[in-house]
Amino acid sequence: MTYLVAFDGTDRSETALSRAVEFADSADERLVVVSVLPTDEDLAAEYGLVEGDTYDPGDAAQRLRTRVENIAADAEFRTESVDAYAGKGRIATEIREVARELDADVVFVGSDNAGRVVQPVTSVGGAVAGGTDYDVFIVRS
Repeated sequence: MTYLVAFDGTDRSETALSRAVEFADSADERLVVVSVLPTDEDLAAEYGLVEGDTYDPGDAAQRLRTRVENIAADAEFRTESVDAYAGKGRIATEIREVARELDADVVFVGSDNAGRVVQPVTSVGGAVAGGTDYDVFIVRS
């Protein structure tokens, strides 16, 4: 089995990663973490990925990788990039594409609102949860 975690550095994504580690370790399964990073500085700032005066996607990826390694030392880490016009829908599409590529069995998502009956437009989690090729574990708290 392959477990995939969508990780953006938020508290909920860290909790999702911790839960995925519990599942993967208990069954000795593969754990992959994906972070989708914008190439555009304005979009990166909107997502809280800019540290300092300028945005460097490589630096942002390394910061996220370090956070992942602190929680899940054995997890595989990968990044995907999206351009300036990518909204949360495009980010969710990237996560779904990685899930299909890896033939993931379960995707772990941390979200305030994923899976609710009324789904806000801003929810990456809700869009990922709509995939039918994999099961979804949604962390809300």
